[in-house]
Amino acid sequence: MSNSNKDTPTDNAPEKGMSLTRKAGIVTISRAVTLTAQLLATIILTRSLPKEDFSLISFLLLVYATVQTFGQLGLPDSVFYFFEKLPKESRKSITLLIGKLLLYFALIGTAVLFLIGWFSASKEGFQEARMLLWVFMLLLVFELPTIPLPNVLIALDKAKGAAWLNVIVGISQFLAITLPVLFNQPVAVIAYGLLVYGFLRLLFSAAIFFRQFRGEKAAPLPKGIIRELFSYSVPLSIAQIFWSINRQIDKYVVQWFLPVTVFAEYTVGAWEIPIIPTIAYSVASVMMPQLVNYHLKGEKEKLLSLWFSSIRKVSAIVLPLVMVFIVTADEFIVMLFSKEYINAALPFRIYSLILLQRVASYSSMQKAIGSTKVITYAAIYIFVINGVLCIPFVLWLGVAGPPLASVIANTFTWWYSLSKIQKALKVTFREVFPIAHYLKTLAVAALPALPLFLLKNQLDMAVSLKFALTVVLYLAGYLLLARLTKVIGQEDWERMLRAVKLRP
Repeated sequence: MSNSNKDTPTDNAPEKGMSLTRKAGIVTISRAVTLTAQLLATIILTRSLPKEDFSLISFLLLVYATVQTFGQLGLPDSVFYFFEKLPKESRKSITLLIGKLLLYFALIGTAVLFLIGWFSASKEGFQEARMLLWVFMLLLVFELPTIPLPNVLIALDKAKGAAWLNVIVGISQFLAITLPVLFNQPVAVIAYGLLVYGFLRLLFSAAIFFRQFRGEKAAPLPKGIIRELFSYSVPLSIAQIFWSINRQIDKYVVQWFLPVTVFAEYTVGAWEIPIIPTIAYSVASVMMPQLVNYHLKGEKEKLLSLWFSSIRKVSAIVLPLVMVFIVTADEFIVMLFSKEYINAALPFRIYSLILLQRVASYSSMQKAIGSTKVITYAAIYIFVINGVLCIPFVLWLGVAGPPLASVIANTFTWWYSLSKIQKALKVTFREVFPIAHYLKTLAVAALPALPLFLLKNQLDMAVSLKFALTVVLYLAGYLLLARLTKVIGQEDWERMLRAVKLRP
């Protein structure tokens, strides 16, 4: 971290001359650092702790994440709206109000955390977690009121400060989780380490707040501001809550119905490679202004042409990447988490099937055409379908059941989102999604995957070498087929060669 004040999150001076794209890039990189730290922490824990201990800490973090999701109620995201709506002299007051409300929700959340944790920990193998629930209850009180601070800094034109804060938080969490593996009773020490982290985060956040608003008075807020705050934030949070809980419900089902060691394996296998959906979201963020412009002008053909073009280009990248992880799931899991977690490859492989749909940001299109309610309904549907299917599927298929339920739920919401876009634009389904090109690209991506999947199982070599060899052979086969079938056109091929410096 730089010693210059302008690089720290406590600086008062606004960041002049920095473009919006650069600010977004800085914050995105900082969040990527945080995600990387979380993945590294999981890798260290799986390689350092017995599965029973890893299950306990994963369970406690799961319960904590669930309550924290509900406790925010969209308030951190409301910072941007109210900082622009209210006079500048009210920014300190609205920040204090949001922090105070989050503190109240944290106090309520402690009771919810205790109830969920106490009931879920009645399962054999998790009883020890009950003794540590109070630690996470106190952590919630320390941490929840500080969550809006990065958004406050961004709203005050201090993206670099927000980025530094995200990095500091991510590294602090990493240290709090990983250093305790050096001690006896690591689960308890991790819990206490996180409590120390939460307390220090509270103090650090308070110092940033008072420095940022130093010398400013807390101006009175208009009457009815709390009602207006909730009117804005609660609807905003509904979809976010359902999307978040949907990603957690399968873990609760596995925790309750399957052995403690299986829960540990499932925890490290039940996730999507984050870089893959990021491709579509990044493309959508660039296209968003143009999509909105075409829609407002009634230029439907240009709107759909741009939409189709993005899906074709993203499909040519995303689908082969998904196939890479489906084919190499066993090697990938073992490389990250050790042979002890080889059984995690099954849920990981099934979860990766969801990524086959991530060739577009459907919510971005819905926002562009003003159909935002669909996003909330889709979140509710995916949660309900997943919740209904998870229990019978885990009883029927074991550890493969919950991820399969997620695939079905995601497939339904995929169709639902596209059908709503179709109806809003009054076109046919084929006009909102290039299904023929998508299936062609999927076939080209799948064709070299099957023989390589069979071949790699016959190879007797180090896991890392097998992974690397499989990836290289697969990508070579895919690129050859993609060029022959024109899935990758000449223009895109030239652009790719320039990107890897094989052509000037």
